[in-house]
Amino acid sequence: MYWKKMKALGVGSYGTVFLAAPKDGSSTFVAVKSAEVKDSSSLSMEGRILDALKGSPYVVQCFGEDVSVENGKHTYNLLLEYAVGGTLHDLINIYSKANTMVEESEVPYYAFQLLTGISHVHRKGFIHCDLKPSNILVFPSVDDEYDSIVDVRLKLADFGLSLRTVENETHTYWDRGSKKCCHHRGTLLYASPESVAHGIHGKAVDIWALGCIVVEMITGRRLWLCHKNSDDLDFKITHEEPVIPSNASNICKDFLVKCFEKDHNWRWTADMLLNHPFIKNVMSGKYHPEDHELMSNKVIINPFSHCESWVSKRHLFSTCFHLPSSDNLRSRYAIFPAENAQCRFSEAPNYSLPLC
Repeated sequence: MYWKKMKALGVGSYGTVFLAAPKDGSSTFVAVKSAEVKDSSSLSMEGRILDALKGSPYVVQCFGEDVSVENGKHTYNLLLEYAVGGTLHDLINIYSKANTMVEESEVPYYAFQLLTGISHVHRKGFIHCDLKPSNILVFPSVDDEYDSIVDVRLKLADFGLSLRTVENETHTYWDRGSKKCCHHRGTLLYASPESVAHGIHGKAVDIWALGCIVVEMITGRRLWLCHKNSDDLDFKITHEEPVIPSNASNICKDFLVKCFEKDHNWRWTADMLLNHPFIKNVMSGKYHPEDHELMSNKVIINPFSHCESWVSKRHLFSTCFHLPSSDNLRSRYAIFPAENAQCRFSEAPNYSLPLC
């Protein structure tokens, strides 16, 4: 089955994300993150990370990879599940445009999902390093009978800057030229003090970012609003205390205090925060864990292969009339960075291309 990229959904540092569907007209949709093969090392690394993180309902599912010749360019495609609800950033903007905010009673449910995803990522030995609303995907569950949304699932996405953890160590980045400590990874507005001041990236950076996201959900505004430039923002993050929303409940304020502990060694972990009353009180009251577990365990079928959790294919999206000979094509892909990414990647078959 051949697929077609229908429209661009967004552009990032490591590739462009497209909405894609089969050419046979069926209503299956996926998201495809693409980059030229010569620039695809970061994207293929993200694929390997997502494959390692499979199994969590709060991390976006990756179905595999594809290499196609599109408009004369050899293109690497990462095959992802499509979030029909967009991103958490989009959701917050919808509330803001309606001059309202996410109800505080709803925020713990969303924070529970994010923390469960973060906990899974950390247990698997990774740090996300770039958590923010635009990197969190929204998957609404719709009641077809009443045509209404009955649940909203949040999933962590965009692991292009993620790091592997080292036991009892944090990551510090140094500029080899100047011998000075480099700055944070990710988006400065969600960066933690230790990453900005010292380039330290441990699991605690994801917790600080979570606190920023919770504030944004409650207020509809980013944590650090008034700053002149990046240097000014650097100073605020490292020297000033985050402003916790005055309209938040005391239990919510305490939760945020645990997220915004300046000393990263004392900042609460994801598992600790999952047991904070701000989360536990709501999850044991309004939301029933049994029902949530049933929704969480929904199996997602790989649209590219019903018998494999990861596929490695070629020419799903190819658009050209003429390709190099199979031998020539194979030699070009011999240096393709994702080809030997995992020992269980199968040798992709040679597909005959349809005229397009």
